[in-house]
Amino acid sequence: MNRFLFLGFLFVLSVSCKFDGNSTHKIHVLVLSGSNNHDWQATTSFLQKMYAETGLFELEITEVPDTLTLTDLKNFDVVVSNWNSWPKNNLRWPESTEKALLDFINNGGGFVTFHSSTSAFYKWPEFGKITTAAWVDSTWHGKKSATQIMLLNSEHPVTKGMSGFFIQDELWVNAGKNSSFQILGTATSKDIFKQGIKDQAAIMISEYGKGKIFHTILGHDVRAMRNIGFRTLMLRGTEWAATGRVSQLVPQELQTNSDSESEYRWAKTDTSFTLMRGDNILWRYNFNERHGKPFFYPVYVGRNNLTCVSPDDHLWHLGQWFSWKYINGVNYWEYQNGTYKSDGVTEIADIKIIPNSDFSAEIKLKIIYHQVKGENVLAELRTIKVSPPQKNGSLRMSYQFEFEAVADTVELNRTPIEGEPNGMSWGGYAGLSIRFNQDFMDSHFISSWGENKNINGKSGDWLYMGFTGINGNQVGSQIIISPDSQRDGSAWYSVNTEDLPFYYFSPAYLYKKPLVLLRGKKLKLNYRVNHKQGAVDLVGLEKEYNRYKKEINQ
Repeated sequence: MNRFLFLGFLFVLSVSCKFDGNSTHKIHVLVLSGSNNHDWQATTSFLQKMYAETGLFELEITEVPDTLTLTDLKNFDVVVSNWNSWPKNNLRWPESTEKALLDFINNGGGFVTFHSSTSAFYKWPEFGKITTAAWVDSTWHGKKSATQIMLLNSEHPVTKGMSGFFIQDELWVNAGKNSSFQILGTATSKDIFKQGIKDQAAIMISEYGKGKIFHTILGHDVRAMRNIGFRTLMLRGTEWAATGRVSQLVPQELQTNSDSESEYRWAKTDTSFTLMRGDNILWRYNFNERHGKPFFYPVYVGRNNLTCVSPDDHLWHLGQWFSWKYINGVNYWEYQNGTYKSDGVTEIADIKIIPNSDFSAEIKLKIIYHQVKGENVLAELRTIKVSPPQKNGSLRMSYQFEFEAVADTVELNRTPIEGEPNGMSWGGYAGLSIRFNQDFMDSHFISSWGENKNINGKSGDWLYMGFTGINGNQVGSQIIISPDSQRDGSAWYSVNTEDLPFYYFSPAYLYKKPLVLLRGKKLKLNYRVNHKQGAVDLVGLEKEYNRYKKEINQ
């Protein structure tokens, strides 16, 4: 039986570290899996995605690491362990396998561990020499929460050019220490800070013979592993352990140099229009590309990218975008059969982009809706006005939609809501939507009608969804419905799930009932989206609403 599972296929995952392309050598990685007191099936699957998307690593997995020989290990540059035997703390591998791993590292092979994979082999003394931060008698952890990572060394190849960050994770306190490991970064959380407990060692490196070793206490579950900081550390740490150098670029969110003093500039391709500051993106509008609909992604306020595109739970969620669900019974929302295509086509017939000297912009689109190889049913004129970047990093986007029925009858519909025939708890969505970054934490709402919970299905003039961002600052977005776009059948649709994480909201125009347009009839909708950085409150958000009302009435 083959002890290795070869993984030569590519997964869809938002890019965290880009390879600089200066080397064609693939780094051969062996992942140890098959046993862990954590959910090793899910975390190993995530490791597959994480390494595959860089193009730098070639990955194999073994679920029987106790059968490895030195001959096996010589085929790899680095071993990444997602294996432990807890609570079988006295377990040992065969002596030949233990010696093979030590010889592999001693002769120059890399070794990477994370979170609980060092909690093993308490009766194997040599394992304690190649690891650190094991779970020992004094170790404990609180609830998963926003954990701050602070870098002590930004010159080491793994952390060079990186800033600290926040991650939703389970922080171990008083984990075992190995004095031969150098600490590159520490971690703390509000809970341990309030108790007067010092920062915990979180990012560590060491050497064993000719081999290099990387460890982080982060990565309790897939929720934590999604974090761009975790992914960046693991990818760069793995490359360093394998080669002694790092070629991967630090992602924009984690760069110590944020280009804050650089000049603004426009960048345009056949499928995108972007406002840049130096080499960093402020916002990008995407069109006529594989996702099938126009959308904003990414959208940055400060260091935080607000948006998430094609997450693995819903590939058709496209950052900040507009889509109907059903038109005359045809699905324009979801992709079909593992593709990026829907049964209904949202076709851009024309697009005009007007960049202004103050770095505001106006985007005008003509869109035609029709079934694949079918007749046109709905036409749209869309105008999006994007404000100049604000000093505090905030941004305003104003939408004007004009839809016209070009078929005899056009029914705009959605999945039925609870209480209707075939109703679903998740029914009602369609329209302007934002899917937020999965790195965010501490999600919360502020509404125009005073409620901050149980938002789904409620009506109101505006809604704000906010978070703790990757840099610890509060960030979020307010969507305002123009008074002339209110409807007794509309309501706010929201999803707010921390564990997945799944953050989404929309002023769902069809939430409570569909709408029928006869040929030639028009529907006009107007919204404003305010992307904000820093603390906000009800008073300030209401001022934004009144400002918008005043502008549209001028």
